[in-house]
Amino acid sequence: MQRPAQSTPSVPPTARSYQQMLTKLLRHGAYAQLRKIVDRTLPADLSPVLPLLLEDDRNRVLSLLIEAGKAARALLELDDADLHEILDPLDDSTIASICSSSAPDDAADLLDTLEDDRRQRILEILGATQGAKLESLLEGEEETAGSLMNTDFLALDSELTVGQAIEAIRQYPRKESFFYVYCVDGEGHLVGVLSLRSLILAPPDAQLRSTMVQSVVRCQVDSAPQDVAQFVSKYDLLSIPVVDHQNRLVGVVTVDDVLDVIQEQAEADLLHLAGVDISERVSTPAWESFRSRLPWLAINLATAFLASSVVRLFQGTIEKWATLAVFMPIVAGMGGNAGTQTLTVFVRGLALGEIDWTSGFRPIWKEVLVGFGNGAANGVLTLLIVGLWTGDWALGLVLFLAMIFNLVISGVAGGLVPLALERLGFDPAIASSIFVTTFTDVGGFFSFLGLATLAMRYLGR
Repeated sequence: MQRPAQSTPSVPPTARSYQQMLTKLLRHGAYAQLRKIVDRTLPADLSPVLPLLLEDDRNRVLSLLIEAGKAARALLELDDADLHEILDPLDDSTIASICSSSAPDDAADLLDTLEDDRRQRILEILGATQGAKLESLLEGEEETAGSLMNTDFLALDSELTVGQAIEAIRQYPRKESFFYVYCVDGEGHLVGVLSLRSLILAPPDAQLRSTMVQSVVRCQVDSAPQDVAQFVSKYDLLSIPVVDHQNRLVGVVTVDDVLDVIQEQAEADLLHLAGVDISERVSTPAWESFRSRLPWLAINLATAFLASSVVRLFQGTIEKWATLAVFMPIVAGMGGNAGTQTLTVFVRGLALGEIDWTSGFRPIWKEVLVGFGNGAANGVLTLLIVGLWTGDWALGLVLFLAMIFNLVISGVAGGLVPLALERLGFDPAIASSIFVTTFTDVGGFFSFLGLATLAMRYLGR
């Protein structure tokens, strides 16, 4: 039997190609064709085109995006500079139209980028009902499920029949915005959930309460975004209901918002590990980049002097055994790299909730064993290379022992530093690498030069 033709995802043209195509259609007045393109194109693909268009052309495209309900999502894909370049010339009524045609969570995120006075004017234009809904989202605590949730969701009374529920879904205006049917009682308490598949397969006269799943995975309105992401990942959900402290359903967080959280958290952790501000971009002015990076580099400089002071303690040893200076960076560098590996594993474990202060010491012991094994393996290689290269097997033996010591130190520091920062209420990703590097540099220099000093005494050098 011939297989039905399957549609394959098309590769979107570049932003410049889109810009040329849209401009050409606008010049010829082909608005019907332009509307079809906007309807069929994802907001993320249209977003990079907007800054490339002339203001009049951009406003026409924005009006089509508003009709399609895609305007806020397309604008939110832009970076701050491009977003404000587009929003600033728009009048308040246009921005109100963008918010009115968009999902409440997207509209709230867009309003959150505006100044307070302008935001308040737009909320007044939107009217009491919609304005109050968006204002409640804006007033929710940042970095909580309440700031992520969409208040536009479908909830049905558990006493309804399946047939009545399907009819309610048909009447629901935003069918693309939900994946499950949440069941509530007469007071709005969340009591169950149904997948659309289960709803379709159930008998039409059956009540929802007899077919729904009562053990609903849910999160509190003040849950941290990372906790929401863990729930969605653990239970393979497309959306998760948000309830208040009385178990009343107040919103829904969809998987696209969770993916944004995961991406933002990954970017933040990557930048924090390097001591870079999360707001910095390649287009950030040089003065702002200088100002945000300087404090962490100054801290790094202070820790570098600490490591140098350890070297200074053994200045006499280095003067008598000058070859030591050649191989000092090997021990410190290997310790720094090993510490960064452990640090990365622990920061990820903390972000995913796999470990905490009380459960983190067993993994640290594992890292001690890993450090000992890697130190011994790399120490043997170093012993052979240095011994054959210089003929000084005593130096090779000192490097062998120092490598073991420092990689064990790196395992302990790489695990203990992020745990301690998290315990003290700090983001474990922030500048952890600076402190771990300090431990490995100080430990590496002290173990290497200290062992060399002992070796000189026994060898009579």
